[in-house]
Amino acid sequence: MASNATHEPALATARSNGTAPHIDLVPCANEAEWDALLAQRIDATVFHRMFWLRLIAKRFKADLKPYVVMADGAVAGLFPAFVYRRGWFRVAVSPPPQTGTPYLGPLVAPELQAAVLEAFTRQMKTARVSYIEIRFPPHVTEVPRGFQVESRGTHMLDLRPGEDQLWNAALNSGCRRAVRKATAAGVTISEGDLSAHLDQYFAMAVDVFAKSKRPPVLGRDDYAALAEVAGKGGPVKVLFAWHEGRLVAGGIFPFDEQAIYYLDGVSDPGGLQVRPNNLLHWEVIRWACAHGLVRYDMIGAGIESINRFKRGFGAVQVSYTYAYRSLDFLTTAARTTYALLAPAGRAVQYAAQRLSKRDTESVQ
Repeated sequence: MASNATHEPALATARSNGTAPHIDLVPCANEAEWDALLAQRIDATVFHRMFWLRLIAKRFKADLKPYVVMADGAVAGLFPAFVYRRGWFRVAVSPPPQTGTPYLGPLVAPELQAAVLEAFTRQMKTARVSYIEIRFPPHVTEVPRGFQVESRGTHMLDLRPGEDQLWNAALNSGCRRAVRKATAAGVTISEGDLSAHLDQYFAMAVDVFAKSKRPPVLGRDDYAALAEVAGKGGPVKVLFAWHEGRLVAGGIFPFDEQAIYYLDGVSDPGGLQVRPNNLLHWEVIRWACAHGLVRYDMIGAGIESINRFKRGFGAVQVSYTYAYRSLDFLTTAARTTYALLAPAGRAVQYAAQRLSKRDTESVQ
C-alpha cells in the first residue's frame, strides 16, 4: 500500500468535494518495485507475489498485467490481471480458472473498489476484451457494480488461539482420535523435496481426481514449478506423510505473513486406514502457529465429505465473491453455453486421457 497514508490524500480530496478520486491503472514492469509495494499491504497474499503471478502467466499462456492503482496521482494499491484469448474472445481474469489460485483481484481500500473496477472495465473495453472475471478474497465484501456475482465458499481456521487451545477446543474428538491413531501407527511427517518425488506425487494426484472423473487441476509441470520455488526457500511448504517407509500422503501449502493455504493434497488409498491426512494437517497447523500466522485457509467448500474433514479441525465456512462481466452480447451467450457444456467436456477430456494412458501402457 501503500499504506493508508499513501492513498489518504486522494480519499481526503474525494470527501471534501463529494466526487470520487480519478483512478489510473499504471503497468508495473519492475518486479522489485511490485513486491516492495506489496510488502506494505496487510491484505496482500502469497498469490499476489510476482513469482506466483509469473507461474500463472506461464502455465496459462496469458499476458500478465500487473497494474499499480493511482488515485489522484497517489499510489493507492495493486491489481494483477491476466489477458488471454479463448477462441474468438479476449478475456481478462484475476486469477485465471484452474490454476490452483483461489483469489486475486485489486488490493485497494474498500471505498476505492468500485472506482478501480470501473477504470479497469473501461481499459479492458479499449483493449477489445470481451469478458472479465475476478475472484475476490474473503475480506472483500462489497459487491462490485456492473458485475454478475456468485457466492463461493472456503474453510478458514483462526490460528490466533494457539496450538494448545486449538487442540483442546477447535479439533473435534474424531479428529483428535485420528491424529493419535496416526501417531501410534508410526506415521511421520516431514518437509520434503517435491522434485525428488514428483512422479509419485503426480500419480497420486491423478488417482485422487479420478474419483471425480476428471484430471488434476494442476499438471505435472505445475508441480515441478512449485517444487522449484519450494526448493529455493520460497514461501511454499511441501509436507509428506510416511508409513513404514512408504509415502502415503502429501500436501502443498503456500504461505504469506498472515496465512497458510491448503493448495493441494494427495494420498494413497492403501494408507488411509492409519489416518495420515489428519496428522499432516495438524502438523501444518502447529507450524503455522509457531510462526505467528493467524489463518489457515483450507481453500474450497462443496463436497460434503471434504467439508466434514475440514470442519473436524475447527475450520468454519466463509464466503468469497466470484464476479464476472460480459462486455458484449456474444460473450454472454458463449459463457452460458460454456457453463452448460463444461462439465461434460471435462468428463470427455478425462476419458480421452485415461484411454490414451492405457494405450501407451499396452504398447510398452
